Amino acid sequence: MTAASIHAFPQARRGTYTFLQDARETCHVYLAADVDATRLKAARAATNGKISFISFVVKAAADVVTEYPDARSVLRDGIRPRLAVVDDVHAKVLFDKTVDGQRCVVSGTVPCGPERSVLEVQDAIDTYKNADVAATGPFRQVRRMQRLPLPVARIVYRLALRDPVRRATLQGTFSVTSVGHEPVRAIYPMITGALGFGIGRIADVPVARDGQVRIAPQFTLSLAFDHRVLDGALASEVLARVKDRLELWEMP
Repeated sequence: MTAASIHAFPQARRGTYTFLQDARETCHVYLAADVDATRLKAARAATNGKISFISFVVKAAADVVTEYPDARSVLRDGIRPRLAVVDDVHAKVLFDKTVDGQRCVVSGTVPCGPERSVLEVQDAIDTYKNADVAATGPFRQVRRMQRLPLPVARIVYRLALRDPVRRATLQGTFSVTSVGHEPVRAIYPMITGALGFGIGRIADVPVARDGQVRIAPQFTLSLAFDHRVLDGALASEVLARVKDRLELWEMP
């Protein structure tokens, strides 16, 4: 007879659990586009690998989202639903961490308005990437949430995010998550905001150019959007414009 061991829900995963409770209320629709990474690889090489592909996507998405007020909308649902358009653009970036021996995903918010360069975006991401999930440092709020009992964590989470500006600041105007470190083609993220981008593994694939088949590096860029806030036509336009910016990338 097969036995099962029962354990308490891991503290390290309480933040994810609470987030997903909120994400269940979002009406997810998904889009995907293949992105030619030739110029991104050249730009990355020019910085000796300092800039990650995630930072390129964050910067390109931030520049595009800035130009679309609907994509910067935060929904206040209820009997009388309302939309708040936030001015500042923040990216929520997901990080793979180990906390108390438990592997988990945590997020950090990167301010990334159009005035920020991709190098500044990378510096902000590195701050989170190089930090532990501890009581001090950039993940201190995440650690506090992890230590709360789940019913309390859900209440604190909802209270903290009731204000649209605070929600955008803590949860991002949009999110970016990547599985590019593994041989996985695409990820379709869960979101609590209007938009979330997913980055797949870059791979050399045959592509048709000028009537000839050539080999080029490509990756799948996915977009999850809340259909209550955006329609497919506008979301497709946002994704297409981010794709164009990435494929035509030029370092300043």
